[in-house]
Amino acid sequence: MNFLAHTFLSCKDADLLAGNFMADFINNKEKKQLSTAMLLGVDLHKRIDSFTDSHQAVKSAIQMMRTSQGKYAPVTVDILFDYILSQEWETYSSLSLGGFTKQTYQTLETKVNEFPLQLQQRLPRMITGDFLMSCSTEEKLHSTFLHVKKRAKFDNNFENATKDMFSKYDNLCECFHTFFPDLMTNVGEFCDCN
Repeated sequence: MNFLAHTFLSCKDADLLAGNFMADFINNKEKKQLSTAMLLGVDLHKRIDSFTDSHQAVKSAIQMMRTSQGKYAPVTVDILFDYILSQEWETYSSLSLGGFTKQTYQTLETKVNEFPLQLQQRLPRMITGDFLMSCSTEEKLHSTFLHVKKRAKFDNNFENATKDMFSKYDNLCECFHTFFPDLMTNVGEFCDCN
C-alpha cells in the first residue's frame, strides 16, 4: 500500500502514524533513536506490507498488471490501490478525505522534531505538495507513475500504467474491495481502533 492507506490505517494515534509514515525513510541506526510508541508504528507499517503482499486479491491484481508492468506490477498495484482508496473513501471512513489529509498533516507536523533530520527537512515539501493526494486523480496518478519511472533502476512501462489500470478498472476495484476490509481487520487486531 502507499501513503494514503498507510496513514489511514494508523488508528488516529500520533505515534503510530509517525512511525508508520517514516518506516520507509529511516535506517536501522535511526530506528534505535525512536520512542517505543513510534517503533510500534514502524512495526505496523511492516505488518501492513506483509499482509498486503500475502493477500490473494492483491496477488490477483498484480497478475492482472503483470503483462504490461512486468517486475514492477507490485509497485504499480500499490499506487493504484491508493487511487482506488481515494475514489472509494466514503466506503471506509466517516471523515471526509480533505478532513483526513488536513488532520494527518497537522499530526505529522507535531511529530516532525522526532523524525531523523533528513525527513524533518523533507516533510514540509511533502505537505506543500499534498503527498497524500498524489494519486487522487487520473492526472496525479499519471504524474506519480512518471516520477516513479525516473527513479526505477530497470526498464519499465510506468508511463502506460494509468491507461493499463483503467482498461482493467472494474476487476482491480473488485480486488481492492475484497482485500481492504481484510487489511482493516488485520490492523484492528494490532491497534484496535478502525
